[in-house]
Amino acid sequence: MIPKVTYGARVRGLLEYLWGPGKVEEHVNPHLVAGYDDVALLAPGRHERDGERWSLGELAARLDAPQIAAGERGVKQYVWQCSLSLPAHEGQLDDATWGRIAGRFVQEMGFTGDAERAGCRWIAVRHGLSAKGNDHVHLVVTLATEDGAPVWLRQDKRRSQQVADLIEDEFGLGKWTPGRAGATRRPELTRPEVERARRVDQAPDRELLRRQVRAALAGATSEAEWVARMRGAGLLVAARTAATDRDQVVGYAVALRPVGASKPRWYAGRSLDGDLSLPQIRKRWPDAPPPAAGQWKTADSAESTTLRGEDRMAVWRSSAAALEAISGRLAGVAPGSPQWPVVARASADLLARVAAATEPSGRGPVTRAADALARAAAPPRRAPAPAASTIAAELGRVADALMVTGPARDGGEAAVLLAVVVQAARLVVALAELRAAEQQAHAAGAAARAAAHLMPLLAQGAGHVERDVPAPRVGREEPDTARARARVDPAVDQQTQR
Repeated sequence: MIPKVTYGARVRGLLEYLWGPGKVEEHVNPHLVAGYDDVALLAPGRHERDGERWSLGELAARLDAPQIAAGERGVKQYVWQCSLSLPAHEGQLDDATWGRIAGRFVQEMGFTGDAERAGCRWIAVRHGLSAKGNDHVHLVVTLATEDGAPVWLRQDKRRSQQVADLIEDEFGLGKWTPGRAGATRRPELTRPEVERARRVDQAPDRELLRRQVRAALAGATSEAEWVARMRGAGLLVAARTAATDRDQVVGYAVALRPVGASKPRWYAGRSLDGDLSLPQIRKRWPDAPPPAAGQWKTADSAESTTLRGEDRMAVWRSSAAALEAISGRLAGVAPGSPQWPVVARASADLLARVAAATEPSGRGPVTRAADALARAAAPPRRAPAPAASTIAAELGRVADALMVTGPARDGGEAAVLLAVVVQAARLVVALAELRAAEQQAHAAGAAARAAAHLMPLLAQGAGHVERDVPAPRVGREEPDTARARARVDPAVDQQTQR
């Protein structure tokens, strides 16, 4: 559950918005589900007088009364509003459940008062799904107690995050937001981004770029190689330099290549995901000096290699066998091992690479699983450089091989590629179990959600692997096949051939 707090100075204006049509006509059924008094007494009546559909004056007056009593002592921004939102994939709750959640939330926030202090007046409004498909409720609280005393808040946004954790535990809601546990945060999509993607029936640019940048990191051994891989995937890449030293790269931005005469839409790395900021990415190569701006500009695009169909399938079989062996080795790594952060991150990178191969359009269960697993692997904001791991290195080699093969071209190839998806799913399940064993609730929840996205593929077979694949291109001969297969663990490759 995701809380979002805002402040205001006019109750009536907020009520008019909540009982209005919404910004994109999403307020289909505004109604109260809880409040400081009986909902039947508080609920505004409905009419069609003077162009208004609802009689909001009485409810606004009730909520305003303590603030009026406070007079000049009152808080200027006295209207406290908090939306409590569920991720779209968690579905919807009924009014009664939302009412109980709202009551517990305001109680834990301290708004209902206690034996020594009167409480605040508050309501909880529900009106259907948001434009992004999230079930949610709006809490409106006036920051003055029933006896006219002002309520001054301190660190209420942080407290709202803590209370959301408690509510998730009490009501059995999923824990899908690792950022609340101290991990790097992922910026939300904006409404214009969602609407623009909906108009053209494709994934939002930010999501496509997030996956491509992460896939380029899979198996990369240096910053320059990562930059080259992004360019090789067709992304536009720009370095941001320090104001005092134009040769020092301190950030970056990426964009999809525009269609026609349109201009590219640039996104800074940190706006894609917290762990994709340049400082976080550089922790992957702690001993390597950062390349200068000139090296960023001259980083060549990764060589584009296309194998023949039988060669691609041979690499996929080897990759699937390698992942199966890696999953077996994971069982021997104890919870709490310093290897786990880098293994989790390498697994997320690998799944992003698998998603790029199976779902080029950026839409489908593997892409959704990769997105969720990346959150499960999100490092703490101040985490040091992760420890070295042979398992992570092997995952990088598998990802490297998948970069050479590219996507499947037909149903037969997709069926073979599904073996890689199956083994990647087993790897994800193992990581979810590990996060749970480490009592990392939010990371475990995100990893479990990633595994859930892949379960239908495992149960129903290859027919669900996306086939929006490009037209065939002329492939190269045996040297490229050998180079791709050499990136997979040689011992596993030999076992596959037997």
